[in-house]
Order: sequence, then C-alpha cells, then structure tokens
Amino acid sequence: MEHLENGYASYGGIAYENTPIAEVDIIIQGIPYDGATSGKKGTAKAINALRSISVDMQTMTRKSISIENLILKDVGDIPVYPMSAEKTREYVEKYTINLLDKSNAPIISIGGDHSLSYPLIKSLSKKGKVAIIWFDAHRDLLPELMGTEYSHASPLLRAIELENISPENVLLVGTRYMTTEEEQIIQKYEIKELRMVDLEENNFDLQYFRDKVVEISKDVDYIYLSIDIDVLDPAYAPGTGTPVAGGMSTSQLMQYIDAIPVKIRAADIMEVSPPYDHADITIKATMSILTELISKLCNK
Repeated sequence: MEHLENGYASYGGIAYENTPIAEVDIIIQGIPYDGATSGKKGTAKAINALRSISVDMQTMTRKSISIENLILKDVGDIPVYPMSAEKTREYVEKYTINLLDKSNAPIISIGGDHSLSYPLIKSLSKKGKVAIIWFDAHRDLLPELMGTEYSHASPLLRAIELENISPENVLLVGTRYMTTEEEQIIQKYEIKELRMVDLEENNFDLQYFRDKVVEISKDVDYIYLSIDIDVLDPAYAPGTGTPVAGGMSTSQLMQYIDAIPVKIRAADIMEVSPPYDHADITIKATMSILTELISKLCNK
C-alpha cells in the first residue's frame, strides 16, 4: 500500500493510493459537474479545491474521535459531459453501482451541483429500499426548472419517484426557501420536514431529530445522506451558487451529523462553489465537515 502521507489529496494522511477497493474503510469520488445549476457556476471546481487542501484535514473529530487508522481511497472523478446532463447522470449511476458492487465501504461523493444526488440515490435504490436525510436550504422538489426535470431544483422529487424510495422515508432538514408549488408537494406526499423555523422553535433539539431519523428509517435497507452546503448560513458558507440567509452554523450542522442514529451507506456534499468563496471559508468548513462525516460513516 502506498501511503499518501503529505501529498495532494492525502486527506490528512489517511489516503492510500494502491489499496484494493475491497480493503478500504471509506471511499471518496468526485463529480465535477455544474451543468444543472440555475445560480452561479463553479461547483465543478469543488472536488479539486478540497483535494488541494486535504493534506490539512483533521484526523480527529471535535469529540476527540480519531480517524487516523482508517484507510481512505479517493477513486478520482466520474467522467462528466458538460453538454449532456443525461450522459452525465448515466455515468454517475454506472460508476456508483460499480463501487457498491465492489465494496461495502461507505461512499462519499463530492459535487458538483445537487442534481447529481438523483443518479447517486438511484444507484443505491437498485440495491434495496432507501431512506433519505436531506440537509438543504431548498426543498429541491420543483417538477421543472430551466425547461428540464433534472435541474438542481428537482433531484429530491425525482428520487421519490423511484421504485425503492417512498416519500415517508424522506426527511428534509434546514429548509427555508419556500415556494407554493413545493409546499403543495410536501403536503401531497406528506414528506417529513424540519425547517429552520422548526429547529429554532425546538431549540435545536437533537433528540427530536434522532426520533425523526429513526421514524423514516423503518423497513429500509439503506440510508442515504445528502448535504447541500447552502444549508449553512451564507456567513459560514459564502461559496455557493444559491445562498439563503437564516441558516445553520457549521457547528450546528456537525452536531446534526453526529446525532444521526443509523448507519449510512452513502453520502454526498454538494453545491460548494470555490469561485464565490471568501478566504476559503466554505472550502475549509467543508473539509471540517468531511472529518466529522468520515467518523460518522465509519464508526457507527
């Protein structure tokens, strides 16, 4: 095994270059695609921006849980086609199914815009029933935007249309950008939601959140976690295409990740846009979130 101790994409020294994928503890894949965004472009640059600073990734969580003995493998980027969203989705699905077939290690996908979560979830749904935890400022339930059903405003709606995913097994967290159309969809499908105002009114009660996660996780085979970085307030994540005021702090998001009481099979972090970041605030926050997420995925 070649240990990338201090090199590019070393992830704090826990990345190994030549380890067989069946022997690793955690997998990271990049998806440098932002063709489905309605806001500012730039999320295609997120994965390489993270790799460039990953040597500084902490290998101990805020609760002093060490991840330094884990074996991480960055499998590189999925081929994307800026002029073909359909072909990009096909490749995301194909490559992710391949990873799911070859390894039981949790997979973290780094986007890219949030439209990519749909083919990622579709891949997992082909293995069994899936529950979804969705951290986002937006509900991502619009039937159509920019003349397509597959923009970054629609991936959750597309996901609940899949055979092995039921709306009752979905939990939205941190939402605050509301539209009448999506409100009707929430009501129609009875999708569970913890809006920012709900979190505030419950004084950010983590046990209430845990109970909701347990509720959506009954009778499913896998849990999928999706994190749109704009769930954070723009003060904590200015580097995103569609920021919405009144969001979570980085600390609060970390607390919620840590509070998830079920085992997560796959996760993603989407909508980080380095060109609109300031002093690397968003990139560094994402790297810190990654430490907490790796620990959660590997130690539950």
